[in-house]
Amino acid sequence: MAGLTAESIAALGDGASHSMRWLNMSLSEPTYSPSDPRPVNLAYALKVVEDPTNNFVRLIKDTLNLISVMGPARSGKSTLMNILAGCTATELFATYPGMETFTKGIQIPTRVLSLPQFSAQEGQSVVDPSTENVKVTFVDTEGQGALGDNYDMDLFSPALVTSRVVIYNRTGGLLTEEILSQLGMMTQAAKRLRAGENARPSESAGSGTAAAGSGTAATGPLFGHLFIIFNQFRTNKVDTVTTLKNALMNLEPETDSNSINRNNIRKLLTSVFESIQVFILPDGLKSQARDDLADGIKPFILLSDFTPRYLEYFKILRDGLSRALVAPRELTPGMPLTGGTIADFMPMFADAINRSQPLNLPSIFELAQNNALNKVQITFTNGLSVISNSVLADPALSTQLLSTKFDSNVTLLLSQLANSISYMPTEAVRRAQNDASSSATAVKVNLIATNLGRIKTLMSTSMTNLIGSIGTELSKVFPTNEILQSPTDINNAFITLFNSLSSNLKNQGDAYDPHALPDNYEASIQSALDLHRSGIESKAASSWGVWATNLSQASIKTLTDNLAALGRNTQVGNSSQYNTSAASLCGTEKSNFNQKLDNEYLWYDKQDKKDLFANSANSAMDTQKALWMKNDEDVKASLNVIFENLKQTYVMQLQNALVPHSEPDLFITISNPTPTKDALRLFCSQQSIAAGLTTKTESDFDVFVADKKSTFVATYNLACDNYRSYISGELSARVPLILQACRNQLDLIDLNLDLPTTTREQITVTSNAAVTDARNKFTLAKGRLNALPNGTISTTTIQTYQLQLDSGLELDRRAKVDKYDEVVSVYNKALLTELVIPIVDQTLANDYTSTEALDTSIARQLALFIARKKGEQALAQQKWDEWKRKTYPALVEVVQRNNSYRVDGLDGNLAATKEIQEHVIKNISPLCSGLASYLGMSWICNGDFNNVKPQDMGMSTKDPTKPALQNSRTMRLTNTPGSGYDGAHSTNLEFFDWVVEVSDIMWGKPIITDLKPLKLDTTEYPAQATPITVTIGSISTVTSTVTDTQSWGVNAGVEVGYKWGVKDSWEANMKATFNGNFSNISVKSEASTYTTSTSAQITLPANRVNCVHQMVFDQRTSLPYTARVKVVPRLRFQNGFTVWGGGGSYASNQNTAARKPAFKGSDRVYCSDAQSTFEFRRTDEIRDDALSNADPWEWTLAMQRNPWIRSTLDRLTEASNYEVFVKGKWEGITGKYAVTTVTPKNTVTTLLPPS
Repeated sequence: MAGLTAESIAALGDGASHSMRWLNMSLSEPTYSPSDPRPVNLAYALKVVEDPTNNFVRLIKDTLNLISVMGPARSGKSTLMNILAGCTATELFATYPGMETFTKGIQIPTRVLSLPQFSAQEGQSVVDPSTENVKVTFVDTEGQGALGDNYDMDLFSPALVTSRVVIYNRTGGLLTEEILSQLGMMTQAAKRLRAGENARPSESAGSGTAAAGSGTAATGPLFGHLFIIFNQFRTNKVDTVTTLKNALMNLEPETDSNSINRNNIRKLLTSVFESIQVFILPDGLKSQARDDLADGIKPFILLSDFTPRYLEYFKILRDGLSRALVAPRELTPGMPLTGGTIADFMPMFADAINRSQPLNLPSIFELAQNNALNKVQITFTNGLSVISNSVLADPALSTQLLSTKFDSNVTLLLSQLANSISYMPTEAVRRAQNDASSSATAVKVNLIATNLGRIKTLMSTSMTNLIGSIGTELSKVFPTNEILQSPTDINNAFITLFNSLSSNLKNQGDAYDPHALPDNYEASIQSALDLHRSGIESKAASSWGVWATNLSQASIKTLTDNLAALGRNTQVGNSSQYNTSAASLCGTEKSNFNQKLDNEYLWYDKQDKKDLFANSANSAMDTQKALWMKNDEDVKASLNVIFENLKQTYVMQLQNALVPHSEPDLFITISNPTPTKDALRLFCSQQSIAAGLTTKTESDFDVFVADKKSTFVATYNLACDNYRSYISGELSARVPLILQACRNQLDLIDLNLDLPTTTREQITVTSNAAVTDARNKFTLAKGRLNALPNGTISTTTIQTYQLQLDSGLELDRRAKVDKYDEVVSVYNKALLTELVIPIVDQTLANDYTSTEALDTSIARQLALFIARKKGEQALAQQKWDEWKRKTYPALVEVVQRNNSYRVDGLDGNLAATKEIQEHVIKNISPLCSGLASYLGMSWICNGDFNNVKPQDMGMSTKDPTKPALQNSRTMRLTNTPGSGYDGAHSTNLEFFDWVVEVSDIMWGKPIITDLKPLKLDTTEYPAQATPITVTIGSISTVTSTVTDTQSWGVNAGVEVGYKWGVKDSWEANMKATFNGNFSNISVKSEASTYTTSTSAQITLPANRVNCVHQMVFDQRTSLPYTARVKVVPRLRFQNGFTVWGGGGSYASNQNTAARKPAFKGSDRVYCSDAQSTFEFRRTDEIRDDALSNADPWEWTLAMQRNPWIRSTLDRLTEASNYEVFVKGKWEGITGKYAVTTVTPKNTVTTLLPPS
């Protein structure tokens, strides 16, 4: 637990499961100070580990009953405490299974149990405490006796005094003298405490007022309950806790000083402990647990490591402890020990022991409580200091807020004070709080006084700032450029500003403290405002003067403009009307000026401004009258001149509207007189011509226009007819030229598929560019026709030729893209053919051991096809998918069928003929060697040829007397037995005259494969003025050879196609005998005739040199098949002889060979002397000879004597011994087809992929 605080350890709860050193004895330096009462020879001093251990104990506010264990070293005290604490996962107190003492000093654990928890650890009934919330924990002590009685007494005294139960743990038997001697340490401690109780309070460790008793000695026992435990005790019939207690504690006759000393210890023990109880824990550790502990497998002992008998005794101990812990431990009557009081008591008690002072427990306890109270008061005082500094850190804190914050923090400090000593009596806690509260009141008074001084200074500064802001506030009320307010408004504004400033300052002062306002603050504010008033009033007078001048100038301008308009609107010669209207306008403007002044002008000199304006208005009226009176006759003369000019303008309008080779506008548009007539009206209006004169002038102009329009109609119609003829002729000549130029440009777009740039997208883009260029040429041609936008003549004609051009361009553009698609299709067709032929050929060659291997090859070729294809991937994929849809099922069927007909023992059915013979021999050789042994041949048995490879003896000589018999290869199994009499004549087996029989035929699906084009013919045709149609290719009859290929012992071949009419011929060939050398390949041929056509009619475009390309594809047809075949040899015994076995006939001596007497010229017949008599029929027919008892063997008698012969013959007839498969294909060219395409000569074209 090093490095952790008491609070962090407490937060871990039971999960910590560790013990901490609480007290220890350490060597101290001798002191020579006259003021130090300790003796100079003090060797050890008792130390309290304050942090974290004692502080951890102090955190336990509830009543705390301690269980302390004492006893000799290595007596299992720590183990006992661990079991009592219920440890299962980790140790509470460290143990060590050796001779070393582990526990040093006084240890206390981090685990604290309630009494109900402690009492029910092994499932017993719960024991409730006498008071609420009694807690239980444990104290483990250092082993006794190592460093002397004084050491033990000083170390154990704190535990004896504070523990509710003291356990004396003893291992071994009842040694009364030894036990009482060790318990004597407790009596010595008791004597010392008794002496301390009798001492005067001034002589004891201290005095105080915190606890009741004030140092008065307590009556009755000094310690709690003493539990004497005989641990690992080997009981007998007479040993009980009663007999042990009587023997140990009953007084004995005092016959000598030793017996007297023992009785004194017994008496003192009885007087200082509340009770003394004896318990037994038998020696019940299981042997396995003991061994695991010794070997280091178990880290510590658990209760489950003991026997059930031990558990029963342990439960009795647990129950006794629980009942002894019901009542709390008290050092002063009425004050139960809590964790806090124990933690306060320990340092004082240890100090008294170290100073060898009288140990008056109530006085020490009281002093400890007083020290604790002093500490919390110091803590409270320090907290007040922190609060004061925190409050004063705010420079603008009101008295009310300061008081509230201070009171709130003091309340929190008082609560913390009460919580820290909550383990003390309620009255002591209350007095401590009262003392602390009193000290806080004085601090608060000083704080408020200090803060008030700071507030006054703050308010003085605020008033200075407020007066300084008056100019800014006035700028908000009175604009800086002009002040148009009345004197009353100005005065009211200053009154309002005064009220606002003084109110704001007062509110600020009241918020802090009413006593903080500066003296005469209102008079100071008023004085500052008066200084600003005169400047504001002067600026207002100036602003009103400027306002009146601006109004006068605007009104004079309005009057002048109105008089000028009156002059323009009054016809020439009407002066009386003009004078009346001018006087009225002048009077109106004077009235408007005066009214506006009355409503808006707020300064003192209003009448002066009215008089000044009246004089200015009269002067302006007189000036405008003098300007108007003139020029009536001049205006009439000007009207006559304008009328003649406008008539001439209209005549020029009609003449200029018609231009050769330009589209005329509409007649109504050309002859429209409105613009000219509008000019005449405008002049009359601008010159204020009277209405009667204006009407007469317009009527004269209308008569002139009507006359001119009637003579212009014929001229206009002729111009329209001429333009229509012109535009039609131009466009009819231009459109064919543009179309031909576009075709020439499209022909220059190469279809060279070897170039990466030749893509459908690029062809489309380039073709579109050519079309766009042609359309641009048409647009340019239209621009030269001088047509009008949306002209009635040009629009219809241009649209007609535009549609003709667009139609032709689109056909040419689409033809170019379609030609690319056509070339790509031809290219990809040839590429596909090139890539799929290897797949078909390998399938027919049985190169695929599974459909997965076929799929892998197809996927690889597909990837190659996609990588090398031209054009769109989707179209190429469709072409591949079409081939796969037609051909793939047939390929899969062939692979699956071929792999279904395999012969075990042949390497993947790829064996040659010799391997097939060896396979058959391997199947039948054990049967044949066994038959030879049963019939009585020399030096042979059925296991002799298990690992012998047949020897090829070459082709047999053909028997001329049997012309139908085929040549056959002879295979020999040579027997090599061990040495012995005549071992050189071991019997060998020879297999010869092999025959073949067909038992079943399985046909595959017919498949057609397009082979790579044999040739590419190109024919060039010269340019023609018009399109022509030519015929390419021819129709012919072709005779093709269809070949039947048979493969022995291999998978069937597969091709794509079907040839009718060859099945019967094939079956006839299949049933024929083999050729002389028994080859594994047989080839037959049949002739097949079919008709093919490569003829096609092609239309050649005009005006270009055309190239016609034709590719011819051969179509190969294949029909695969598989046949089940039996390959059967004859059998011959070679090199051996018939066994003698004592001689005589087989009928009389079953030990001799099973030969008939007629074939037994002597007792031993050598194969070399009568070879033909040792030859058999086909091995699958030997049983037939045996059943008919054929010569030269005694078959019937041999099978009676040896049933294995019949079993062997039966097995030789089984077809599986001889079966292999003939796999082949009929294949040949059965058709042709041609692909024909046309391209311009100047278009570079690629039709075939590179070889």
